Amino acid sequence: MENRILRRLEGRLGAQPDVTWLLTLFTVLPLDTYTLPEWNEALSAALGRRILCPSYRVLNEYLHRAVLGLQ
Repeated sequence: MENRILRRLEGRLGAQPDVTWLLTLFTVLPLDTYTLPEWNEALSAALGRRILCPSYRVLNEYLHRAVLGLQ
């Protein structure tokens, strides 16, 4: 199954997977637009390693830390 978040970034925005774009989408879209597994897959693609956030709250924190370059 193709990831809808990545398709949106590449198709509509012409952007590659990037944590800044992911944070932007996560911030402006209704929370239930995409599933948590879709977010985890998109974040994994953007960072080049497997990411598994167990909740939207943790995902939000992880996205913010990734954009700021924090470990």
